[in-house]
Amino acid sequence: MLSFNSYGAELNNLFGITLYDNAEKYVSSSYINSDKLKNTETLDGYFDVWVTDKIKVKSPYFSNYWLTIDSNNIIHSISGDEDYANLTRCQEFLESLSSSLEEKYETDFEYNEIPVPNGKTYRYEFFNSLDDYFAIQCNEDDVNLGFNGMIIYIESEDFLTARHEFYESGL
Repeated sequence: MLSFNSYGAELNNLFGITLYDNAEKYVSSSYINSDKLKNTETLDGYFDVWVTDKIKVKSPYFSNYWLTIDSNNIIHSISGDEDYANLTRCQEFLESLSSSLEEKYETDFEYNEIPVPNGKTYRYEFFNSLDDYFAIQCNEDDVNLGFNGMIIYIESEDFLTARHEFYESGL
């Protein structure tokens, strides 16, 4: 399933990778330097590194994995995603996975359905005691029929703030 090494409110890792660790603990600095891309949802200072081929603890629910790091290679986000043939299948996995995680980590996720320009997001979310943000969601896209993706991620409070600032900037 998924690998979490924390409990309840201290949930802070995915796929054997821990938030705030140096990414060089999981992938080489040469790989990071040659493969990192500017994060498109922040103004400055964050980079995405695809680690699908490097990750050791994979989940049957997700096939793509990436990290978001700062300029010092500190991990501020850990993510995984998967595309499903239809929204119903995505939501079945979403319900099953979120229920299992709530039970395992003795926490209650908040559920939201959020309209977006091309469809709707169905999301379970949680803030830990450090205000890091955890979410698992299905994204429905009415324009690109057939895209029904599930994503799971955990983000540092700093990265969440940087994303918010990007969207508030009007860019």
